[in-house]
Amino acid sequence: MKRKQKVAMLPFLVESLAADACDIFVLFVDLCDSTAYKQQCLSSGQPDVHWIVRQLIFLERAAKTAREYGGTVIKTIGDEILVSFEATIDPEKVLKCAIEIIQGFENLKAFTGPSKIDVKAAIDFGLAYNGAIEDTIPFDPIGLPVDRCARLNKLAKRGEIVFSKDFLGLLEKKFAKNISKDRYGYVANKEKVKGIGSLIYYKISASLMEP
Repeated sequence: MKRKQKVAMLPFLVESLAADACDIFVLFVDLCDSTAYKQQCLSSGQPDVHWIVRQLIFLERAAKTAREYGGTVIKTIGDEILVSFEATIDPEKVLKCAIEIIQGFENLKAFTGPSKIDVKAAIDFGLAYNGAIEDTIPFDPIGLPVDRCARLNKLAKRGEIVFSKDFLGLLEKKFAKNISKDRYGYVANKEKVKGIGSLIYYKISASLMEP
């Protein structure tokens, strides 16, 4: 193809890529302190299978629960799972999904003490673009809600769920503001985060929620 033809196609290509976007819910679920656990296994002479099994059980069970709630598992990133939900889904359903994932690991008899599986999560909502570069993944979200959710996840501690102001706004559309706060007992926080600046976010303890 001649250069002139390539240049002529650019506006159509750019417009097509920019149009491949939609509002989505974003959920990050993370296995806490997995690197420290791997190091502990290494230091004590345990075979790698110990931490591998633990991590795979986390990934498989978290993904299964997310799918049961209507989520699409986009990818696993080491000890973390990225899940998206369509904008039409009930926002409370996304929150309940995160709660169930965290609570589902709290009383596993096979994993206690240093090997206990502790989980944290973050939720956001907003316009995402399709960053897929392989045909096997039809929609791989990129954009501010994904970046922001990743930052929010770093602010969570074990057993906690953090979520953005945008997500809270949708949750409060379902419930009156006071009912929403009484139901979930979220606490507002504000912190400067890398690449975003000052960020208001909200936090709940999943362990205190009813399943």
